[in-house]
Amino acid sequence: MLGRKKFELFFEQYFDDIVSFLSYYTSCPRELEDWTQEVFLKIWEARDHIDPDHPSVKGYIIKTARNHALKQLRNQKKYDSWLQNHILDLTKTHPPKEPVINPPNFDDAYQTALSKIPERAQQAYLLSREEGLNYKEIAKTMNISPKTVEGQISHALKILREELKDFRYL
Repeated sequence: MLGRKKFELFFEQYFDDIVSFLSYYTSCPRELEDWTQEVFLKIWEARDHIDPDHPSVKGYIIKTARNHALKQLRNQKKYDSWLQNHILDLTKTHPPKEPVINPPNFDDAYQTALSKIPERAQQAYLLSREEGLNYKEIAKTMNISPKTVEGQISHALKILREELKDFRYL
């Protein structure tokens, strides 16, 4: 558990690490400052569940920062362009766990996986990912509730994850 004093020490100890890590996701100084504060706010809110002496606490903090950055990029609709710009870096730092010999064409596999998604779930997924609509806009377009949209997209993503699992480490 992190009390106020321990949190202050924790903050001082990991502040530079978080700033450095988040700078990989944004070059905007204002955004970097905001994200860093938001990450530490999340850590403060979870302080009852954090053991500052645990050997993997730094990994937890970095993962929290990464998840926050990706969420912010998705919300700003910058995620796809960021991913395209950094895909080579990501594959260098996270190589495949097992060698891939003659991998099938991802685009073909993606289209095949997409065809396995039920029609309404596929429509919701495509409106979200390709048209950039939010759940409320999709709900209006499809004449369904935003919760139904959420369920449809969740179902579509589950199918895609399963069907494209061989591409996970490419």
